[in-house]
Amino acid sequence: MRIISDNFDTLNPIYQILLSFVDIVIVAVLIYVILYIVKNNAKTLRIFKGTIIVIFVDMIATFFHLTALQTITQNLINWGFLVFIIIFQPEIRSLLERIGKSGLTRSSLVALDLSDKDIDQIDEAVKELSDKKIGALITIERDTSMQDYINTGVLIDAYISKQLLLTIFKPNTALHDGAVIIRGNKIMCASTYYPPPSVDVLQSFGSRHRAAIGISEITDSLTIVVSEETGKIRLVEYGVATLVKESDFKEQLIYSLTRSNQESLDREEMIDAK
Repeated sequence: MRIISDNFDTLNPIYQILLSFVDIVIVAVLIYVILYIVKNNAKTLRIFKGTIIVIFVDMIATFFHLTALQTITQNLINWGFLVFIIIFQPEIRSLLERIGKSGLTRSSLVALDLSDKDIDQIDEAVKELSDKKIGALITIERDTSMQDYINTGVLIDAYISKQLLLTIFKPNTALHDGAVIIRGNKIMCASTYYPPPSVDVLQSFGSRHRAAIGISEITDSLTIVVSEETGKIRLVEYGVATLVKESDFKEQLIYSLTRSNQESLDREEMIDAK
């Protein structure tokens, strides 16, 4: 019994070290998930800041023994996990889907599936829509899954083509209103609708611009907006609408997609290195 006790005493520090290591890894994963969800997402970033404020207020209430205030903050914190799951359900599902795809492999980068021909087709369609002052809303999916919005639209699931885009946005047709969502090298759906933005936007912005800003607040998508009144082209991402000259549109589109791909590759290289 003495020998067994001595062996246990010897192994106990090693066991504690292993537990501490596992504990650190779990916390690191949780931090990564939170940063992944919050990063480049204006709406979730505000919610995240609000959560930090609640925790800070709770610490103050605990320190000064403010019972009533502490009761409120504790209830908010206790229910916070469930609220977190509900609010960030699309982002969490997207992250889990990416993890399931062979550890976030490069093949999952949707924008890399856009060939030069696909870019040319989008460029030609957008310029013709702009010249004819035909309103359009085209969203390119990035890392955040847009399957929920695809499900609410009219399924297309066809390869990208100028003719198809022009047909979809032809005025007074059934699919003219709403947005087109592009995933990889395919037009997945048309006539889908987005939530309104959570912030005030310019009064000159119509429903398409508002929808584009709204979806950019909750996903990392890139949306192309063509104004029906002026024919002006804007690229919308991360809550910001950038006016683009028609002559510079293709270059700006490629730049945005390339920048998104490089950021994703950098994140994956960091993960692989770990």
